[in-house]
Amino acid sequence: MKINNRRKTILAVYGFSFILLLDFIFLFFADRFLKMNDTTLYVICFIIFLLASWRLITLKLFSLEITEHIISVKYGNLFSQLKRPVLEVPLHKVVSLKIDKEIMDRILLISIKSKRGIRNFHYRIGSISNTEAEKFEKIKDIIKASSINEA
Repeated sequence: MKINNRRKTILAVYGFSFILLLDFIFLFFADRFLKMNDTTLYVICFIIFLLASWRLITLKLFSLEITEHIISVKYGNLFSQLKRPVLEVPLHKVVSLKIDKEIMDRILLISIKSKRGIRNFHYRIGSISNTEAEKFEKIKDIIKASSINEA
């Protein structure tokens, strides 16, 4: 089973690119037609440009794959097709799996058993669709079943 945020991330790229385009168009027309202070206009447009650019740079492609025995978390950049595995753990070592919602993103929290105790991993996954959220609930059930079988 696989969960990823590719569709939502691509839509976010289009949205933020559109915001950047509107920012430049507004700057062009406001400079000619609105009687505003030039520094105020440039500061507003620069802040919008910085926020949209920062958001575009921080967007990541996320993939959570679960097989019969292994759970794998992969991250990738928007501009390269390479996804690097950041966590590959046997399924029986996973204690809990949870998604927390923040202001703009969701965070995946994975707790695993290790020799030193329980370790927690946090991954920013952006936003996921409702079908991906349903798949995530199935994955949680699979992890619960595997932890019951190991106990």
